[in-house]
Amino acid sequence: MLKATLGLDDKDVQILSWFMETPEISQNEIAERLKLSQPSVNVRIQKLKKRGILNHRAGINLNTSNLIMIRVDFTAADASATMEELKRCTFFVNGFIISGKNNASAFFVHDNIRKIEDIINQHLRNDPSVSDITVNVVVSATKEFIFTIGLMDEMRYDSCKIVEGGCKGCSKMRERDSYRHQSSGRHPGSKQASRKTKR
Repeated sequence: MLKATLGLDDKDVQILSWFMETPEISQNEIAERLKLSQPSVNVRIQKLKKRGILNHRAGINLNTSNLIMIRVDFTAADASATMEELKRCTFFVNGFIISGKNNASAFFVHDNIRKIEDIINQHLRNDPSVSDITVNVVVSATKEFIFTIGLMDEMRYDSCKIVEGGCKGCSKMRERDSYRHQSSGRHPGSKQASRKTKR
């Protein structure tokens, strides 16, 4: 059972379920429902947070945002390194290392699909280590889909404001080669490092 895998008892399950249903629920209300003291509930909540089981994060609801979400599936020579690069993108929502035909899947959002196409072209299609790229538009989410993006970055970086061609000179993504060389343990100027980057 999931409860056993997550290491939860019945009271933990109830607390977690109530937070998922109503994130603003108070500790006093939980204490009343469980017939426990508020300090006892607080101890349980802090333990769940420390273990990473209970998390709170504010974000944007895709279904009410009028933003376009794109899923990009692709195959990368080093999927983890590629995801680390994409994490720097202002409009990157999340990425997953997967099994199957492709080994990576990434999600991006914007209000203009041409901006997302520019991101894909500059940071995936122009990368020789990435191949077999498939792009799909997320039409809707069955449940609430809450995500975070770098809203302040769009005001801070000129490349983020430009819809077409802005990603070509993106200052946030210029660390691509340095990250690859650090993760490979080779110096950027070495022949071995150059060969690895070209694969």
